[in-house]
Amino acid sequence: MGIKYHYVDSPLFKLECTAKVCERHFIQLFKKKVADMGVTQGEFCVMDTIVRTPEISQIELARLLLKGRAHITQMLNSLEEKGLIKRVNETKNGRQVRMTSLTDNGTMIYNSICDVLDKNFENMTKFFDGKEKELISYLEEIKEIITEGEKITFG
Repeated sequence: MGIKYHYVDSPLFKLECTAKVCERHFIQLFKKKVADMGVTQGEFCVMDTIVRTPEISQIELARLLLKGRAHITQMLNSLEEKGLIKRVNETKNGRQVRMTSLTDNGTMIYNSICDVLDKNFENMTKFFDGKEKELISYLEEIKEIITEGEKITFG
């Protein structure tokens, strides 16, 4: 009895391969064009998420970036030591919450990195023909279905 469906022909395998290529590209781009700014690729992702979602908790940050809480704590500590973020304790709904935001220097470096990345991504996304949002929506849906259905956790 032969195999009806090979894993290497499946959409999941193609997504996995594409994700690896994209990650490798992003890491190489960072090493070539952003390394002198003193921020790692992971730290930039944290900064970008903080800018996108200013009142995000550390737990939610870890969930969104598919990292463990300890890893997120290390990156936040590193960014704070570099003077790129500030964290302050606030009370929200009767609970202590640690709020994180970029410092002025963090904002300047973040914007400089975005300028570099925007130029690169502009060239890469031309072939999407305006359908980036649709693709992102599909990818998010696939991620959620797999994460929830298989009870996958990170850290």
